[in-house]
Amino acid sequence: LAGSRVLVGSKFCLVLVRTWSRCVLSSREVDGRGGFAAVYEDVSHASLGLMQSSGRALLTTRQADKRRRGAVEGPFAERKHCNGIDDSGFSHCYPDLMFVGVSKCGSTSIVAYMLAHPQVIMQTLDEGKYGWTVNNSAKGDALTDQFMIGGEKNFMLESHVFDNHLKSNAQLQVLNWATAPQVPNADVGKYLQLHYTPNYFYFPDTPFHIADVYPNAHSIKYFVILRDPVKRAISSWKFHRALTWESRSFQQIVEDGISERQTLEICYAAELAKEPASSEARVVEELPVERQRQVLNSCFWGLPDSHDRTLPMETPFTLMHAHVDKGIYVDQLRRWFSILGRENFFVLSLEEWVQDPMAWYTDLAAFAGYEAVGPEGFRDRAELERVLSKEYNDGGAIGAPGAPKPEEPSAELKRRLAVFYAPYSEELFSLVGRRMWNVSE
Repeated sequence: LAGSRVLVGSKFCLVLVRTWSRCVLSSREVDGRGGFAAVYEDVSHASLGLMQSSGRALLTTRQADKRRRGAVEGPFAERKHCNGIDDSGFSHCYPDLMFVGVSKCGSTSIVAYMLAHPQVIMQTLDEGKYGWTVNNSAKGDALTDQFMIGGEKNFMLESHVFDNHLKSNAQLQVLNWATAPQVPNADVGKYLQLHYTPNYFYFPDTPFHIADVYPNAHSIKYFVILRDPVKRAISSWKFHRALTWESRSFQQIVEDGISERQTLEICYAAELAKEPASSEARVVEELPVERQRQVLNSCFWGLPDSHDRTLPMETPFTLMHAHVDKGIYVDQLRRWFSILGRENFFVLSLEEWVQDPMAWYTDLAAFAGYEAVGPEGFRDRAELERVLSKEYNDGGAIGAPGAPKPEEPSAELKRRLAVFYAPYSEELFSLVGRRMWNVSE
């Protein structure tokens, strides 16, 4: 993948050009003559042409594991699900850890702290270049490279594989391998691979895609950080307003967001009413998984006024202007729990994190399966404290050249949003079993 930043008029753009050098084939996807089977018929002709000419194919997980059985060593060997490229001595692996959101809640900083650990590598937009090299030297460059914008936000650390609505599983698999680092076979078991995109948590299709594409989807450890939704909405609007991507006033985004949510919930209620009398589902996320997907396709994607449409589809920016609806966390979290298993999730809030970063990072590391401080981790608490003292992606520092600083929303609009969010936050607190912020603030 080649990437560059350009300013088009007053617009800030991230231009990404993907190129494919490998393809993923399973035994049933290749016919006896070495040709492609029907599974790839829906991949774009351009991508297929490049894949067909690559000259190498990745082995399936089962084939790779069979050839390497007993050869993978290291503390994480039993957790690895990989496709091996045996003739080169390298492997592509599926992630062990996924940080799925939420944007404007501190995720960039916490992902940086995870990547700073010597046993964590990263799946990124350049085949893991910024999270892995043969000697692991590029990890230090991941937060200081050319894709930084003000406030030290590195877009290359975000993979953006699964925040797509129209792509097939085969296309998503191709995107996945284009972001996965090549790790020497001898080192596969030594590292945990982290996949990060903060847009995933809100994007309705993402947990379904992960369950469809990743063979280890139900053993991956998932991380979610939330925030007082009023503060998150303001931060999101200011961030995009400063970059000149968002032209609407804060009042307009509040009105749009509340209206879109009302339309969505009317459709949800109509779909739930169609369920048989024997159904115990009170909310969409309690329906069978495939039925959930049908409802989302009908109500979220199928209606023009039930979701934000100010940014184009099938780009890394799709739904990023859903400033208000992103803060209704409870239905999003229920969806992820129902599809991928509640036991696989570590959920915290920014308000909780700032009270004791050291304790929360230690708990996060334990859930991920690595030691925060010790022989295989940070040398001592002092080193970890230094790592945790640096903040990344300060939204207030980001802005297009010459763009005015966004104004602070009025107290009246903040109160209106607080009243709107309150019942959803109470449902969330009931779901997670604790109060994560003060809703009266």
